[in-house]
Amino acid sequence: MRRAFLRTLGIALVYLVSSAHVGSPDTWFEGNAGPYHLTVQVQPAGVVPGVAIVNVRANGDIPESVTIQANRFDATGAAPPPEPAPAVEGDRGAFSGRLWIMTGGSNSVTVAASGPKGSGKVVVPVVVVAYSRLRLEKPMGVGLAAMGLFLFGGLLSIVGAAVREGSLGPDEMPTPRTRRRARNAIALTSGIVVLLLAGGWRWWNVEDLNYARSMYKPLASVSSVERSAAGELVRVSIADSAWIHRRDTLWLRRHDANSWSPLVDDHGKIMHLFLIRDDMNAFAHLHPVTSDSVTFSASRPSLPPGRYRVFADIVHESGFTHTLTSILELKPSSQLPAAVGNPDDSWYAGSSAHDSRKAALESGATMEWERGGEIVEGKQATLRFSVRNADGSPARLEPYMGMPAHAVIMRDDASVFVHLHPAGTISMASQMAFMMRQPGDTVIGTLGKRLSAAEMSTMRHAPVTVGTVSFPYAFPKAGNYRIWVQVKLNGKVTTAAFDTKVSSGTGS
Repeated sequence: MRRAFLRTLGIALVYLVSSAHVGSPDTWFEGNAGPYHLTVQVQPAGVVPGVAIVNVRANGDIPESVTIQANRFDATGAAPPPEPAPAVEGDRGAFSGRLWIMTGGSNSVTVAASGPKGSGKVVVPVVVVAYSRLRLEKPMGVGLAAMGLFLFGGLLSIVGAAVREGSLGPDEMPTPRTRRRARNAIALTSGIVVLLLAGGWRWWNVEDLNYARSMYKPLASVSSVERSAAGELVRVSIADSAWIHRRDTLWLRRHDANSWSPLVDDHGKIMHLFLIRDDMNAFAHLHPVTSDSVTFSASRPSLPPGRYRVFADIVHESGFTHTLTSILELKPSSQLPAAVGNPDDSWYAGSSAHDSRKAALESGATMEWERGGEIVEGKQATLRFSVRNADGSPARLEPYMGMPAHAVIMRDDASVFVHLHPAGTISMASQMAFMMRQPGDTVIGTLGKRLSAAEMSTMRHAPVTVGTVSFPYAFPKAGNYRIWVQVKLNGKVTTAAFDTKVSSGTGS
């Protein structure tokens, strides 16, 4: 039963929490480190402590050296020294290094680059959680078992010889009595070793079970549709007792308080809520409001009825992120809104051609995926999209919650879900939390106030993008996917959908 529990728990956790998103463990970032434009990929170990692989690619000017450094959000002592990320032989502009990350929770990787153009650095927030159990490979297990048997036999041989012949003088032969004593000693030693092995096996199973129980689990949540005076509302409620009792001082002493710190706005919203119908032919991106950080409500969008998968992104003041998951059944209703109430809310209904490249937007505009060649699991994909007006001219993409565009990717079985921006998979609020934190921000809630003000200022001054947007990402496994890309044209959010098939490969 214990083994079955561990297998079931391990499978469920890998399915649900392979990252701050779902089934997509790597962190991606694209942006500037001083004069250098970098794409950073952080591959976590999945265990804590563990070694993360950090891949850096310079686009344009190439630095002479790159260093990487890990640090925890609430670290009070000196951070470990930066580690060099050597250049990848035969791949110009690519650097790769390894970092030990010793504690789970909200961490960061600081990438520093220096060269002829100068120097600069960038902070990449990384959520580190234990979501996997490393299994013993069969060849190693067989080898260790054979070595153990050899050592066991050697121990018994030494004990038997010591008792049988240890007190004999030169040219003396063992007597029947000493031989009998030797056999008794071998039997006793065998019993002791068996008891030690049984105790060690039991200890190992208990430790393994405790580790499995301590692995990160997403906050439990439920979704429902409720009627109100203003119409139907989609409600997402966090049902996890860990969150409900987060204000309990004793509870916080026993847990990582920073992972349960207050929620903060990300891109100006306390929650980004996505509804995706099972057949992927209906999609909504909503932004609920809340009065207690437990129940979040948004107006029900004008989506066709059906069974929907619910994904909800929230961010803590510490930079720690969660993706809540649940199921919602939308039934036919006569109270559906004819237009968008919140200007940042949007929804889309329609199918997409397999391996589609071009989609029609409103007012005659189009979006084309400049996808290049085959997409292979584990290899960075070309997610570059060009948007043109009806007359063929490059479209003016207005900032949409501080970003030129948003994208959502889901595998057809929902085992992979990720919310992307041109800056990558990272949360804007998480990155700002690391950059703005000061030594005096030891009281939970202090930093959050400054974060909200700074984020709103950043969003107000976000530049307009013309023509194209791109997203750094590598699909974690083969299969059929749909990509929804959202841009803002003429003050209105519009969505395009693209299908693609990701092939299997070794990846890089």
